[in-house]
Amino acid sequence: MTARARSPTTLPVIATAHMSQSTTHYPSPVIVYAQVSQGFLPVLGINVTAIIESEDGHQAILELWDNGAGADTVKNDGIYSRYFTDFHGNGRYSLKVHAQAKKNTARLSLRQKQNKALYMPGYLENGKIVLNPPRPDVNDDTAEAEVEDFSRLSSGGSFIVSGAPPAGSHTHVFPPGKITDLEAKFKGDQIQLSWTAPGNVLDKGKANSYIIRISKHFQDLQEDFDNAALVNTSSLTPKEAGSIEVFEFKPEPFKIENGTKIYFAIQAIHEANLTSEVSNIAQAIKFIPPQESSVPALGTKTSATSLAILGLAVVLSIF
Repeated sequence: MTARARSPTTLPVIATAHMSQSTTHYPSPVIVYAQVSQGFLPVLGINVTAIIESEDGHQAILELWDNGAGADTVKNDGIYSRYFTDFHGNGRYSLKVHAQAKKNTARLSLRQKQNKALYMPGYLENGKIVLNPPRPDVNDDTAEAEVEDFSRLSSGGSFIVSGAPPAGSHTHVFPPGKITDLEAKFKGDQIQLSWTAPGNVLDKGKANSYIIRISKHFQDLQEDFDNAALVNTSSLTPKEAGSIEVFEFKPEPFKIENGTKIYFAIQAIHEANLTSEVSNIAQAIKFIPPQESSVPALGTKTSATSLAILGLAVVLSIF
């Protein structure tokens, strides 16, 4: 049987699937990947589900995500992924992926390459604030196009599992997933952190709690996270994996002045006390711009105003 596009002038939507490896030894997790594209452009905003079946007929169903967190490396690139840990004994497992767009939710990303350069609103020079020109706005409406509803079923082949315990006798071996998109910014005298929630087991479920630590020195968090200053997170209840977390607090140990830099990192905790890897390290800088009359004319007043309200957010990564 062969298939062809509905219209000779429109490229078909294609879904492909594969695993991160063809063999794995428990307790090493594997990652499911599904790429959905039309021509060379990624298709976004759709439902992608993986069906993984063991030799004895047990099926595990995973919703795959393109959110740039957990197993997914890059957000909105048309590659949907998820960790698979629901092993049901040893042997061969088969993979199928179902990609589906309903009710005009699918969209085509027209941005094949994005500028990943970090934008700095301003900097300190000899104790004075120098503001950069405002960052150009990108109109998302012009960077995306609608895609008709569709349904695709793709085979991802198979993979072999060894060393897995019998079904139903698994112990807690998988920690919460590493947080890779932690962001920080000043909001008045408080700090606002945001990140994508990991799961209790990698990117599944929800973590039991979080550990957040802060320092004025990057190396303290990179090399000695456990001894950095601890933030009170008693009011922070973890959400389901894939949700956006937002947490605000006052950085009590530090005196906040113009130009103050603070670094942040976070770990997620499993109910069995397993901990995730330390997240990427985020940085916030407090900028208090000079009065409007002394700000150089650099196009608009928006940058000075937003800096005063939000401070400066910078995200650094360590892997």
